[in-house]
Formats: sequence, C-alpha cells, structure tokens
Amino acid sequence: MFKDLSANAVQTGIAQLVGLCTFYLMSCYISKEDFGSFNWSTAVGSTILAIGSMGLDLVLIKRIAAGHNARLLAGVHFFHTLLVGFLLLIGTLLLQFFAPSIIPYQPVFLLVIIQLITTSVANSFKFTLTGLEAFKQLAIISIFINTVKLFIVIMLYVFQYFSITYIVLGFIFTSFLELVHGYYFVNKNLSTNIKPILEKDTYKNFIIESLPQLGVVLFDSALARVDWILLGIFSTATITAEYSFSYKFFELAKMPLVILAPVLLTRFSKLLSSNQTIDPDTQSGIDAFFSLEIFLSLLIPIFMTCAWTDLIDWVTNGKYGAVNQLNFSVLAICVPLIFVINFMWTIGFIQGQLKTILRITIVTSLVNLALNILLIKHLGALGSAITFLLSTSLQFGMYALTIHFNKIKINFKPFIFFFAIAFLSVTLSKIFFSNQYLAAVTASASYIIVAFVSKMINKEKIKLALR
Repeated sequence: MFKDLSANAVQTGIAQLVGLCTFYLMSCYISKEDFGSFNWSTAVGSTILAIGSMGLDLVLIKRIAAGHNARLLAGVHFFHTLLVGFLLLIGTLLLQFFAPSIIPYQPVFLLVIIQLITTSVANSFKFTLTGLEAFKQLAIISIFINTVKLFIVIMLYVFQYFSITYIVLGFIFTSFLELVHGYYFVNKNLSTNIKPILEKDTYKNFIIESLPQLGVVLFDSALARVDWILLGIFSTATITAEYSFSYKFFELAKMPLVILAPVLLTRFSKLLSSNQTIDPDTQSGIDAFFSLEIFLSLLIPIFMTCAWTDLIDWVTNGKYGAVNQLNFSVLAICVPLIFVINFMWTIGFIQGQLKTILRITIVTSLVNLALNILLIKHLGALGSAITFLLSTSLQFGMYALTIHFNKIKINFKPFIFFFAIAFLSVTLSKIFFSNQYLAAVTASASYIIVAFVSKMINKEKIKLALR
C-alpha cells in the first residue's frame, strides 16, 4: 500500500504542481475573457467525452485488477475510446462548417476538443496501467510529460507567445507524448502490441456490465461541470473565469483523494472479489485508512480558507482573491464530504450496487441542475458554489443511507471529529488574528495538534493504514 501510494503521490504531486504553475500563468497573463472561454470549452468537451466513455474505464480497472484478460480488455477499451473521439471530432467539424454560430469561442473550442480527444486516448492506456497496479510507470509518465508541459509553457511566456492558441497547441503536443508513453508501457507490461479490438461478445459484455454505470457517468458528468457550462450561458466569460479559478483550487484541495482513489479501487476490488469475510485485523486497517484519509482531506482547505484573499490577490495582482473568497470558502466545505463519498462509492461500485449509485447520481444531478439555473441568475458564481455544496451534502446523505456496508464497515466518528475541529480552528483563528497568514498557520497547527493529542491520528494508525 505504501509503495503504491508513494508512486501515485509522486505522479499526482508533479501533475498538480505543473497544473498549478500553468494555471497561475494563464490566470495572470491571459485576459479573463480568454481564460473563461478556455475553461468553458474544456468543460463542454470533457463532459461530452465523459458521457461517451460510458463508464467503461472503471469497469476496465475493476476487471483487470480482478485478474481478467488484460490484453483483450485493453484492446476493446482502446477501440471504444478511438471511436468516441472520432465521432466527437467529426461532429465538431460539421458544426463549425455548417452551423458556426452554435459553437462560441472559435477556434479555441476546436483546438481544445482535439487536445481532450488525445488525452482521452492516452487515458485509455493509463487506466490499463492502473488496473495492473503499475503506479511506478504511471509516475514516470507523469514526471516526464509534465516536465515537458511546464517547459513549453515557460518558453511561450519568455518568448512572448503566451496566447491561448499557442498554449492549447502546446497541450496537444504533450497529450500526444503522453499517449505514446502510455502505449509503450502497456505493451511492455503485457508483452504484446495492443491494438484496437472489436471483439463483439467481449465489447457487448463490457457495455452490459457498464450500463448502470453509464447512467452514473451521464449524470455525474453534468454534476461535475454543469456549473461552468451554465455560467458561460447565463453570465459572462469573466464570471466563468473567476469561478473556474476558485474551482481549480478546490480541485487542488482534493489532491490527496486523487492519490488515494486509484489505489483504493484496486485494493478493494481484490478484497471484495472473494467470498471471504473481512477479518478484524483487515477491518482495523480499513478504519485507520479512513481516518487518515479524512484527516488529510482537511489540511489544504483549512490553510487556503484562512489565507485566500491576501495570498491569491498577491499572486494574481488582485484579479482573483477577494472576488473569490466566499466562493472558495463554500467549495472548501465540500472537500471532506467528497472524500467520504468516494470511499462509500468505491464500496458500492465493487459490490455491484450500480443501480443504487445510479439513483443517487440522478437525484443529485437533477437537484444540482435546477439549483444552478435558479441561483446563477440571482447570485452568479456564488450561486454555483452554494449549489455544489447543497448537491454534495445531498449525495453524502443518500450514500450513507443506501450503500450496504455488509463486509466493510464505515465508522463516521472520525469524519465528524475532524470536520468539527477544522471548523473551530478556522473560525477561532480568523476571530483572533487579523493577519491572514498567521491565521492560516495557527488554524493548521491547531488542527494537527488536536488530531494527535486526541490520538485520532498517531504513528500506529498511520502504519496500520499503509501496510
């Protein structure tokens, strides 16, 4: 567990660092209009591709981790990804030529679509590597690709070619490199050259197994990016840019989840694929892992909620700090909720409770859509943030009430404890310290000290969680 988490932490950390640097340069040195148009195009394209994936990526990881024919599954998934990407590209080109008024932000939109399609194909190989638990190779890909990406972005900035068009072209190049490297490592692991495979029975069974997940993906995609899309429709590119900036840091706050989730999925797939009951020692390890996960989930939100305005206004020359303080504070509350939701979702997914997950996702997505339409018109970006919090809270409650925890039990006491301590630490630090940096350090230190003094986190639990 520790080796896998370490390798996954390296690739995630490098990717997040480079993404943050790129995001920072774009937000500071590109107009809010261009920045908003890029983020809107990315939201639309990624939503379409997510729906087109039909949830096969998660089924792919689950099947490979459970020991099924990796070569055949990888080839079928490769074919599906190419098919979806080709259809999206053709559709975009047809719209651009015959109904250009439907597609805003040209030619940025087309370039973003090409970049996202390339990334989607690259991800097909990365999902296979995840199922094979080849986290070291995924880390190698991440380090190399993100180093090249950062170099390109810096060179564009230094030589004054830092426009949205050149940046997206650079992203297309690095996505292609990622595709090539992923293809190489999959071939190396499976000792064969992977090709797109249209094996009808396997493809049919693949889709049948993922059908309940298709509904989840369909509505979950809307839940993830409908706020960006609706902001672009009902407001302006500037407001979209401001909200997407705070949302990017919200995603950064979820970085520990990005590290933990793939490892959790593969480990639980192996653990729950057998008919054996979970022994007390294994359950103790799961409890310790859950406590550690929730503890880590609140570290970034605590610091950034306290330091947001001064820190972000300083690094963005006053563009995105004060205007987003409330937006980020609301989104930050969602972070620990999402960690617990992912934990419960993983258990439900591995146990085959896809219909339950589908119902939860449909209800949450419809509520999210309705609230976004209602609140964006009156509150703008803040309306989107409030909607996301309400939808996430609803999703959390529904998962807690409907997922069966027959084999793996979840003790929610650590979540309640850590959330309460985090809330008190932030609130009291803001009351007693006017300096935001001092408040951020004090709140973070208080949270960590209380966690260890109360023995909710200690060396033994950390070792037990990572064994």
